[in-house]
Amino acid sequence: MSAGAGETPDRQPEPARHQDAVRSPASPARRHLGKRGAALVVLLPAAVLLGLTTLPWASGRARDVLTSGVIEVSGSTAAPGTVGVALVTIVALLAMMTGGPVIRAVSAGVLVLAAVGTLVLTVAVAVAPVGTVAEAAARQLARTTAPEAVATTTVWAWLAVVMAGLLAVGAVSAGVSSRSWAGLSSRYERAPQPDGDASGSTGAMAPKGPRGQVRTAWDELSEGGDPTLRDGPGPT
Repeated sequence: MSAGAGETPDRQPEPARHQDAVRSPASPARRHLGKRGAALVVLLPAAVLLGLTTLPWASGRARDVLTSGVIEVSGSTAAPGTVGVALVTIVALLAMMTGGPVIRAVSAGVLVLAAVGTLVLTVAVAVAPVGTVAEAAARQLARTTAPEAVATTTVWAWLAVVMAGLLAVGAVSAGVSSRSWAGLSSRYERAPQPDGDASGSTGAMAPKGPRGQVRTAWDELSEGGDPTLRDGPGPT
């Protein structure tokens, strides 16, 4: 009885340890994004951000007698680099989804840098609307120095900051997850050609010359041979 009592505690924890061993490998994989998930977390905020660049990000007035009325500066004017950098994130994502391991690694780095760049550009406009309006007033007055101005940041600029932040987070998640992705399907790869002549036929191999060059039928005819005897059916 004492031996049986001593064996029972050793056998009971085995199912629990087995369950932990089965669950532990699957838990990291669940945190990885697939290609569809990566496309969602990158393309959606990038598309919204591109749409927000057409709306005013800063609004104000210049303290100059030659200017009158409210000056509104759109996102594409306040931060012209935002459009180009957002497009770079889309191109980098496509390259990362379709390329091989090396291309995925390079594209992931470009994607993250471009996404962080959009965040920096949008935040710079949102926290300094006065300078944005003053520069717009200077362009209207054709001056080299910007006049004094009062301005506020619009809600569209803050929404653009949020979208740029989501884009940066999505880019990092997609870049990390891309290490476990596979390349394109095998249907996009060129199937190996069977042994045969240059046209890809599966017939008999043509004889080769002394340097490994393929001999043609004209070569055999010029030497008095009959190439039809080689290509004909074998003896029955």
